[in-house]
Amino acid sequence: MSKRMLVLAGMLAMVVLTACQAAGKNPENIEIPVVVPTVDASLCQNDVYPSDAPVFGDITSDQLSGEPDGIRIFDRVVGDGDTPTIEDMVTVGYTGWLTDGCVFDSSHARGEDAELLLVALIPGWREAMLTMSVGGTRRVEIPPAKAYRELGSPPVIPPNSTLTFEIELLNVLTPQQAIATATAIAANATATPVPTATPEGGPIVSCDNPGYPDSAPQYDDVTEDQYSDEPSGIRVFDSTVGDGASVSPEQTVDVHYTGWLVADGCVFDSSYSRGQSISFPVGGVIPGFRDAILGMKVGGQRRVYIPADQGYGAQGAGGAIPPNADLVFDIVLDNAR
Repeated sequence: MSKRMLVLAGMLAMVVLTACQAAGKNPENIEIPVVVPTVDASLCQNDVYPSDAPVFGDITSDQLSGEPDGIRIFDRVVGDGDTPTIEDMVTVGYTGWLTDGCVFDSSHARGEDAELLLVALIPGWREAMLTMSVGGTRRVEIPPAKAYRELGSPPVIPPNSTLTFEIELLNVLTPQQAIATATAIAANATATPVPTATPEGGPIVSCDNPGYPDSAPQYDDVTEDQYSDEPSGIRVFDSTVGDGASVSPEQTVDVHYTGWLVADGCVFDSSYSRGQSISFPVGGVIPGFRDAILGMKVGGQRRVYIPADQGYGAQGAGGAIPPNADLVFDIVLDNAR
């Protein structure tokens, strides 16, 4: 059946149902179609997904536990190693599925583990990771409100999608441990958090500005009038336009970056302070960061202003990012694969 016929069939079913209800009848033999977010099968990674990797259907819904409006989890293996904090970097093996079993992203399909910064991930991922320990493997179902909401992550994740992930936590790297293995950039840097002034009853925000390298991008390098508005709501300024490949949503990127709080210029996170770039899947970060990356080419450097509703919203992110915080990132795109 063609897509057009499917749409017409759905419309006809609704017309019949409405007509019967208007006549005072209660038809029991009419099936009401349920609309499920779907994606073009060509965007799924199922064809290259290894046969020995986690399987979508081997954990049933009744095995998952959690609140109806929150994430739901099942621990296949409970780890006994370190538990990450919001400031840490984690090494994971993972797969992400849509509700129809489409593999939209997987480290197993790429053949390499992923290093992810917790503070940069969608809320459901962060929540799941913060109660895991190294050595653990967790299946997690994330509702749209804790994932990509009504925005989705086009074209691979439709709006209002419930996502399922299986995550194996392999390692946790604190900022201090990252410095121990840093390159020469970090030789004069430290990522020791320095608390800023805390409003009464408000969260503690950690800054590492005192150890932030002078050679790294600075907040005042770009002025307000240099930004241009993007349709998604973010504002960008390209200090360098890359001449390499464009980025697609299913790829993993290598970037150097710094994140500032707009309210006070606090550096809440930076790869320069750790002395190493970071790799992450484009589909696994906050909407504003994702949209900024998708507009870049390899070799480019972009400053992006992300309003709170495209960042961490009313939830904030632990002690690093307060609720309703506007953010600015400087992003250097080194590679996309």
